[in-house]
Amino acid sequence: MFERVLDFIAASWNLLRPLLVVSDFEGGVILRFGRFHREIAPGLHWKLPLADNAIITSTVTTTMALRPQTLTTKDDLTIVVSAIVKYHICDVRAYLLDIWDSADVINDLTLGTIREIVASVNYADLRGHDIENEVLLHIRDEASRYGVDIHKVTFADLGKVRSLRLITNESLSQLNTQH
Repeated sequence: MFERVLDFIAASWNLLRPLLVVSDFEGGVILRFGRFHREIAPGLHWKLPLADNAIITSTVTTTMALRPQTLTTKDDLTIVVSAIVKYHICDVRAYLLDIWDSADVINDLTLGTIREIVASVNYADLRGHDIENEVLLHIRDEASRYGVDIHKVTFADLGKVRSLRLITNESLSQLNTQH
């Protein structure tokens, strides 16, 4: 019960306070009655109590490790690729208001581009090719529309693998119903 009272006080304070401090590593937007009002940079800002809601995010350079994906090259070899994306937020308004889950957008955009490029080249070309730079060039423009500046894409892993499928009870029951 006491925790709920503290949560209510904290939420009320955020709605009622007229001043807002944005740190050097952050940026944000002010929504007035739910609509975009202005962008805010690091520093001290006034806001209207009850009317203005601030959304703040970190804008400094960070990295995201992408999950490994199993892909097929143009010459039908199966490979596994995992990558690391280095980026920062360059347009806070687009980043906060034009997309819902920024991590998913960056992840999906990069994984999709890697898949397209890997599927278009042979494995031998992939090994000697500057594939990371090609991926970077393809995703940079798209990501900039969402307020993200991609600095670098690095492949953490890239190798040929054999793909094995596990037979589960569900797979066996599907096989039995087909016969």
